[in-house]
Amino acid sequence: MAFYLLFILLILGVISFLFFSTARQHLEQEVGRKLQYIAKISAKHTPFDRLELIQIGDDQSRMVLRLKEKLAEVQEATGVENIYLFRPDGSTLLDLRSAVRIGQPYPLAHFAPAFLQKLAAQKSVNTQGYADAQEDIFISAYAPIQDLEGRLFAIVGVDSGDGELALIERMRLILYWIAFAGMAFAALLALFFARGITSPIRRIAYTAEQLGSGNYSARAEVETSDELRVLADAINRMAEQVRNRDAALKEMAASVAHEIRNPLNSIKLLVSLLDDDLSAHHTDMTRSTIETLRYEIGKLNRFIEEFLTYARPIALIGDQVTAASLISSVLDMVAAPANEKNIKLDVHISDETIHLTVDRLRLEQTLLNLVLNAVQASQEGGEVAVHTRFAASKDGLDFIVDDSGAGIAPDMLTQIFEPFYTTRIDGTGLGLANAKRIAEAHNGALYAENRPEGGARFVLHLPLQNA
Repeated sequence: MAFYLLFILLILGVISFLFFSTARQHLEQEVGRKLQYIAKISAKHTPFDRLELIQIGDDQSRMVLRLKEKLAEVQEATGVENIYLFRPDGSTLLDLRSAVRIGQPYPLAHFAPAFLQKLAAQKSVNTQGYADAQEDIFISAYAPIQDLEGRLFAIVGVDSGDGELALIERMRLILYWIAFAGMAFAALLALFFARGITSPIRRIAYTAEQLGSGNYSARAEVETSDELRVLADAINRMAEQVRNRDAALKEMAASVAHEIRNPLNSIKLLVSLLDDDLSAHHTDMTRSTIETLRYEIGKLNRFIEEFLTYARPIALIGDQVTAASLISSVLDMVAAPANEKNIKLDVHISDETIHLTVDRLRLEQTLLNLVLNAVQASQEGGEVAVHTRFAASKDGLDFIVDDSGAGIAPDMLTQIFEPFYTTRIDGTGLGLANAKRIAEAHNGALYAENRPEGGARFVLHLPLQNA
């Protein structure tokens, strides 16, 4: 928009400048011709034979007053500012202003030396527009008065009046309004053109965000036929390719997990049978070996379950639950591992009556993962706090899980939700990734931070429109 606005304003400024300059030049020429005509008429009313008799000190003589009367009639009829006569050397000969005395030198700052040559050749001249000390604009014209031998004896000067000045000022004011209207039009035009570009870009960006969040059915709808349409078509083709590839990978992952789970279940069954057969002849070594086998089989089963949860699309079931019931179910499941480490579970519910429409099993899975992680991260004899609070904007409910562990390294805060990232030997790296996916599937969010007093905090935010 800024580019279009600057471009249009530049064009408008150049056109306005050229238009104003040309219009002012033509207007000054017309006013100058009019003033030259008035100067010639004034010269006819002041014949040489009378001017020749004027001496210094004759300001109140009858002849001078009579000449001033004739010039005043011309001034009144034409509306000019002033009519005056001066000699080629610049001394005053006659002036309608009573303060200007005969013989007084004139401050003719705008009387160019070249004017004398034209006036001597019996040609009238005029100045261009100029400003006086009060910033008022004037135009002056001059006509010659010759002696009997054809030499330049005196010069009649005429200064423009209020009419001409008002016309120039009105023209300037009109051009200012035209420039202002042009700027407003340019801004609207720039906004229109900018929106024609930014709107498709925003739609393409939104589609890219949807694809990044896993919504592979999103498509960029662009009605233009320019480069943006080419970009949108490329994004849409990429989305289709990514969706097909993602579907193929998920199908392959589910197939591989199924092929692993079947023999794994058989191995688990065989280990149980072997344990029964050897129950009468157990030694410490065989008992330890069988327990290790069961532990590893359980770990593999847990990994396959979390892997399938991550690979499958999330289809939510809407259950009406309260925050208190969700937390109560989770605490029942973590009571045993918490007791083993002598960890105190502290619970605080901000509002036990509020209901949420969520997938209960998936939310319990998410909260269970967070609380179990907090128990495992806390030192023996520590404390895990689980509480709720309303979001700052009052449009959501936060489930908060605090532990009393060592906290999370700053460089890990942005990585702990990535798939297969874990710092535990027996971790799968999919628990927090699945928890984040479930939170986002509920239009919520999950994030982690370090507490100032020590330990880590996980916040699960759910919008209240699910209520």
